Parts: sequence; structure tokens; C-alpha cells
Amino acid sequence: MLPFNQESFIQPELKTLRFILEPISAIHAKELCEFFSDNDLHHFVPFEAPTLEQQTERCLRWAKRLSPDGTELWLNWAARDKETGRIAAHIQAGMKVDRIASIGYVVGRAFQRRGCATECLESVFKYLEESLGAFEVKAWSDTRNEASHRLAQKLGMVQVELIKDANFFKGRTSDEFVFSKVFKVTSQNEMQVSNDDT
Repeated sequence: MLPFNQESFIQPELKTLRFILEPISAIHAKELCEFFSDNDLHHFVPFEAPTLEQQTERCLRWAKRLSPDGTELWLNWAARDKETGRIAAHIQAGMKVDRIASIGYVVGRAFQRRGCATECLESVFKYLEESLGAFEVKAWSDTRNEASHRLAQKLGMVQVELIKDANFFKGRTSDEFVFSKVFKVTSQNEMQVSNDDT
């Protein structure tokens, strides 16, 4: 059972200095279809640019905030740039009953190398830790994606695992690094100790 009331749970809008992270719903389908239409965003993931129908189905699924079996919280945000009003990134987070969270992200090319992912994910990390009580957050990254590795390190994550032959897509196998950041360590007495990685 997830550590909160699923029926009353409402995914919040998150705000940073430059972006508004909007909980994704069906109204985002057209914008996200255009966002994901850039094939350069799919080099290191086993996905292709979606059709509008496919993206609408995704948005409807994401809007439920839960995995199909109900065992994992699924959170998806469209990060909107305050200055231009454009969607700059897609941010994902999940959390299971063990309070170990996972994150993923895609940043549009116009917003890459501008600190967008760092700014948005720092806000998501804070929400996962302070509002949902996450103990740890993990990220899986293709070993060829050096920019993603640098981002993980900038967020205070450390590499904890290498998964060989993690995926097969686009005609070749890929390996993955697993990165982790521990927020809290619990003892048998439920004592929690903050882990400061800054």
C-alpha cells in the first residue's frame, strides 16, 4: 500500500525561478506531441516520436497518477518556460511503497545546456523528500549519455550499479548506469538522518 491516500492525492504544480511544472493531463497532448516530434530527443531511449493519438493515450494514462497495478505513484510534469510559454521539458517521477523514488526527464533542444533539468529536478527532489517522504531517489541512464551522467552528479547522485545489456533498441544493445541519492536512512527505531550531498 502506498504511503498516502490514493483517492485524495492531488499532484501539485511546482514552481521554480524560470519554470512552472504543470501536472500532465489530456490538455497537454498536442503540445507534448510537438515537443516529442524532435527525433534527436530519442537517441538514448527505446521510443520514437509519437503520433497525436499515441501521445493523447500517454497523457490520459499519466493523468491517473498510478501504475496500472496500483503499486507505484506515477508523476509527470510538463515544465513550461515562464518567459516564452513553451514546454521546455518533460519530467517524470515514480515512487513505490518502499519510498524509493525514480526519476526521468527529457529536455527540448532549445533549452539544453541552460540548467533547465537541474532547476526542475531540484524542485522535484525537494517535493519527493519533503512532501512524499521519499528515502532515496534513483535514475537509470544509458552509459553513452554523458550529459545525463553529469546532471546526476550535479544533483548529488552517485553511481551505484552498472546493468549490462539493459535494453535492445534501434538495432543494438545498451548498458545502463544506476545513480542514487539517499535522503533519509531509517533504523529499527525509525530514526531518520538527513544525507547532505551539497
